[in-house]
Amino acid sequence: MIAQQGYDEIAALLAEIDPAKLVSFKASSVLQERVEYLLEKNREDGLTEDERVEMEHYLIINRLFTIAKIKARRKLNALLANETESYR
Repeated sequence: MIAQQGYDEIAALLAEIDPAKLVSFKASSVLQERVEYLLEKNREDGLTEDERVEMEHYLIINRLFTIAKIKARRKLNALLANETESYR
């Protein structure tokens, strides 16, 4: 899917940021609370159309950061492996 490729490219770009900084990134407490509210509301009453669209955006952002963090962890692991090899 073309959209998926676009997300993967954005995630790869994010992973080029300082990998340690990216891996440690967490959403603000305000954002986390909003997502938790929407998840709970969806389970109990259902979401309005605007809330559903908002939730979809959060899911896309979450996927991007998940992929980027995986790439960043791999990069960090490779850097650590190279450093370990150079000490041997």
